[in-house]
Amino acid sequence: MEVTARAARRGDTPALAAASVDTSSKIAVDRRQLLGGLAAVPLAASIPAGRAAAARPAAAPIIDVVLAPGLTVLVQDAGETGVAAFESADGRRTVASDFERIRTAYLPASTFKIPHTLIALETGVVASLDEPLFKWDGTVRTLDGKPIDAWNRDQTLREAFRNSTIWVYQEVARKVGPERMTRLVTALDYGNRAVGEIDSFWLSGPLRISALEQIAFLGRLRAGALPVSARAQALTREAMVIETENTHVLSGKTGWAFDQKIGWFVGWIEANGASRLFALNLDVAGQKSLAARTALVKSAAHQLRVL
Repeated sequence: MEVTARAARRGDTPALAAASVDTSSKIAVDRRQLLGGLAAVPLAASIPAGRAAAARPAAAPIIDVVLAPGLTVLVQDAGETGVAAFESADGRRTVASDFERIRTAYLPASTFKIPHTLIALETGVVASLDEPLFKWDGTVRTLDGKPIDAWNRDQTLREAFRNSTIWVYQEVARKVGPERMTRLVTALDYGNRAVGEIDSFWLSGPLRISALEQIAFLGRLRAGALPVSARAQALTREAMVIETENTHVLSGKTGWAFDQKIGWFVGWIEANGASRLFALNLDVAGQKSLAARTALVKSAAHQLRVL
């Protein structure tokens, strides 16, 4: 039996996979005036110099959003429509390429594998990232008519996270069950906290999250400040590591919301003694947009002097 990626629900391809607050009531300045003042400011001038991660409070609240014109140009020059957002060097602001879109909520798609992994570990549905081994049911899952080898085999949760294997996380969700899932998504204060159909609510259901909310959630995970065990948070951070180089460590998760045609990349970059959260989402017109995600995040990191 063959199941298309759409029929198997939405996520992200392995080849391309590599609570916040609405702060409007908490900011004393008029952001519209702020935009005008920043429009002519070079990117480097609008971002404080890098600061060692140890100097930043572990879970400092992100209390403001500042437009970074250089990021706006970066996204536009790439021929993409979306938002690129980074935590500021002091950990108390978010700098973004689009002042409105950073607050627009979308389906999280495979970026939900981050809280989903936390929940799997916290509930004991999985013992660790490497146990148990999830047994493939023999159903061939495809994307655009082509079988995805990484999906069509037995695998651990660690591998399923890396490969964006939808069926593994759907099995996890069914084992967690609606009651525990609702309780933990609410406790994690993830997006709008809406849990619907247990094995698809993050793919085509009611769950929504904005780039700003992604950054706030990830900030609490990075700090180990979520209301789940330290072990679950540490193992999830371990699963998120994508790239380890001499110059940096890149951690995160991509996602592709088919129904909304939105591509995500969220996480953090550790470099030069500092750690900076980021969230990017783009309108997906084709494979070019999906392939652009990692390159855009790295280009933004260079502009912000993170790398």
